[in-house]
Amino acid sequence: MNPLFKIKSHIHLSDVGQDAKIRLGNLVDKFQNAGWMHFQELQKRLPSMDPRLLYFVVSQKVDIHTVPSLNEPVVLQSFITDANRFKITRLVEIRDAAKKLIASQIEDAFVVNKLTGKIARLPENYPIHLMVDDLKKLTFHRDKIDVPAGGHQTESNFRVLPRDVDNYGHMNNARYLDLIAEQPDRIREVSINYLHPAKLGMELEYLRTQVDQSVFYTVRNGKQIMSKIKLALK
Repeated sequence: MNPLFKIKSHIHLSDVGQDAKIRLGNLVDKFQNAGWMHFQELQKRLPSMDPRLLYFVVSQKVDIHTVPSLNEPVVLQSFITDANRFKITRLVEIRDAAKKLIASQIEDAFVVNKLTGKIARLPENYPIHLMVDDLKKLTFHRDKIDVPAGGHQTESNFRVLPRDVDNYGHMNNARYLDLIAEQPDRIREVSINYLHPAKLGMELEYLRTQVDQSVFYTVRNGKQIMSKIKLALK
């Protein structure tokens, strides 16, 4: 089966910074929107899931080849590259008008019971194979981010506001990147581990550590680490 999802879009004024190039958080928004729309289309072809279940993204990896600019037309393609009863792996690619790859994101999302917050599973007879693109099979295993001790450290803070929260009551994953100091054209690769969902009203502390061409961000609420981010700079 080839359940590819494709949409055309543009880089809008609300997506870009003062340099007219897309911001990192808005780039991830593009990936997430395409992935969400793709999943909605898949659900029309598949049996309904238990309403208590949802997919929770635990890790993402973004590769940036070139940074799109204001008004640039782009094409987004989303694929489910691997799936089982516990999780899915999704790949989203952004290409320019000439079909050249601009950036890509691969992510793992686990099935979670939204009432208990615990990992769950789909029924044994759920037709998971119908979700997977036969021409784009790809597995992904989370790279555990270990923040090195030492290095130059700086600190900033972020309060989770209503506009930052998604339909599940969690902070949108793209918003974790809004306090990243580095511009996308300096970044080659982004890896993110999501450990706990941030919620409305939380005060998040960002601790930035740089070692050579690698930058690490530890995002925490009090003593609890919510996520870890690693940037590989160009």
